[in-house]
Amino acid sequence: MSKTFDSLEEFRFQAGVTPFSLSWIPLLTCVLYFTLTRVFKFFFFNRKPLRSPLLLFFYNISLSFFSLILFICLGAVIFEKAQLFTPHELVCGSIIHQDGRLQFIYWLNYLFKYVELLDTFLLVARKKPVTFLHEYHHAATLVLCWIQQREYSTVQWVPIFLNLGVHVLMYYYFAMTALKREIGWKRYLTSIQIIQFIIDLFVCSYAYGVFILNGFDFDKCYGTELGAISGIVILFSYLALFIRFYMNTYKKKQVTDKKES
Repeated sequence: MSKTFDSLEEFRFQAGVTPFSLSWIPLLTCVLYFTLTRVFKFFFFNRKPLRSPLLLFFYNISLSFFSLILFICLGAVIFEKAQLFTPHELVCGSIIHQDGRLQFIYWLNYLFKYVELLDTFLLVARKKPVTFLHEYHHAATLVLCWIQQREYSTVQWVPIFLNLGVHVLMYYYFAMTALKREIGWKRYLTSIQIIQFIIDLFVCSYAYGVFILNGFDFDKCYGTELGAISGIVILFSYLALFIRFYMNTYKKKQVTDKKES
């Protein structure tokens, strides 16, 4: 790891001090996000769809690249920790969360969630459908990342790491399709996301189980009940919605194709 990155060990996410840490910022952003999405739909209703493949390519390839950088940095820190700590300590130990490098990566990942809201407006500008799943997932992930930082959840590195890995592939896929290069990944990307949520729920439920079995002792599994419950509830909602999307999109198509053949 570089000296510059290692120097971030003293970084601390502080509510009300660190940029974008105040509670009204993500909440107001979500309100504006839902409102502006509808305003954009109205604005583009009688207009021609945006046709700018290079803009879409550079936007998506940039997000894929930056997701890869964070994925590598987070993976390197966790690999380093894995040489020193048990799997239990990796998801529950306070000493893991207190590493400023991790907190800095979490914070950057949180900031990226604001940038990723642009996905929706690009869809609207191109006259593409914006589903409930799409809007909910973007807004809920923004709020969830903010909550997990404020509630000091050690386990948050697991869903963040997996999500970054998925985003490397997902935004690369979008970048290629912007150039009309068809890659048959869409179904597999959805499958990977579903697997991601299952792993997330398993690990987060383990951490919450340890927290409960030890009498809600903050020191036994670092984090808070709010952080644990919000994480599990939102992740479970993702899993249910993505399974529903998978069944409606791919399974029904298979049945239709069989009938037509």
